[in-house]
Amino acid sequence: MDIAGMQMWSEKMRIVLGVIFILFIVCFIAIVVEETFLGGRRRRKALKIARERQLDGGLNSATSDRAPQN
Repeated sequence: MDIAGMQMWSEKMRIVLGVIFILFIVCFIAIVVEETFLGGRRRRKALKIARERQLDGGLNSATSDRAPQN
């Protein structure tokens, strides 16, 4: 492999690594935005509780609507 071929290969690898890095940054920003601005963990927890109550079907309705005991 001559010098020109090595330089071309090096340039292609630099582009590939740059694209991978940009995708990593975009995914990281998307995760941060989802967790901070769209509710993230609180929203998932609320959905889980709502799903459990719906599956419960009111069988335990005496305790399902009570305020949390701190």
